[in-house]
Amino acid sequence: MKKSFLLSVCVALLFMSCSNTKETPSGYKFTVIKKGDGVASKQGQILVLNFLFKDGKDSVWNDSRKSVFPTMIMVQDSIPGNDPILEVFQMLTKGDSVTLKLPAKTLFEKTFQSHIPPGVDSTSQFTFEIGVIDILSEDQARQMQSDIVAKQNEKAMLAEAEQHAKDTSIIAVHLKEKAIKAQKTSSGISYVVNKTGKGENAKAGQTVRINYTGYLLDGTCFDSSIESVARVNNVYNEMRAPYEPIEFVLGAQQVIPGWEEAIGLMNKGASMTVYIPSTMAYGPRRRSEIIGENSILKFEMEVVDIK
Repeated sequence: MKKSFLLSVCVALLFMSCSNTKETPSGYKFTVIKKGDGVASKQGQILVLNFLFKDGKDSVWNDSRKSVFPTMIMVQDSIPGNDPILEVFQMLTKGDSVTLKLPAKTLFEKTFQSHIPPGVDSTSQFTFEIGVIDILSEDQARQMQSDIVAKQNEKAMLAEAEQHAKDTSIIAVHLKEKAIKAQKTSSGISYVVNKTGKGENAKAGQTVRINYTGYLLDGTCFDSSIESVARVNNVYNEMRAPYEPIEFVLGAQQVIPGWEEAIGLMNKGASMTVYIPSTMAYGPRRRSEIIGENSILKFEMEVVDIK
């Protein structure tokens, strides 16, 4: 009786194992971990996927879930070069989750169409874990991408507003501690006029020549257009010689927004000390070893000429 029961269980497990294994037209086998709605996709539709693939040592090479945008693959009527990954994609339905194992040689030759990278054993197995989030029309896929972009923009704008408020507060505290009387624009730039010039202020479209020295708020100098100042502050760069004022067209977005606004407040011969929030400088990007993410910048600026 016990033998009969065990035999029945083994047969059932074998049947389940077989039913969860599928094969592509070219003979690549994959395992269905979770079945979806079973509705076959049509040519021209877009598969919205999450996938992860790792090598035989369980090192992850790519995980699409870490990207803001999901992977999108169009369903085709034929697969070029018998690509095993694309063949599996074409057989999936909404809600499916599958795994696929491929030898490195097959993966790189058929899918990546490249040589096997150094250090990768050609017989080692790569594992793909694939899940179908949705199957959409082209219009629906474009709308999904647009919605994601809109959400990302909204998120970025909120983060920028919060950072801007933080930066302007830090600048205000700094000026108060240093007993510096500065003027402030509606955008958040603070400035001190050191010398008044002559004529009208610089306008968009005009070419300006500017001498400057840039600092972090703690006084660390990171650049100067004046050779003597650069040498004193140990930021001299012989590749830049001969040192001379920087020249650019105002309003052409060739410089950071903080510069654009500050120079528009100056005329020929004027000089100012300008405190610029990171949101009007390089934002969350690291500019150099000295200028890190969200760095507030201070500039000593002089308008040498306006053409």
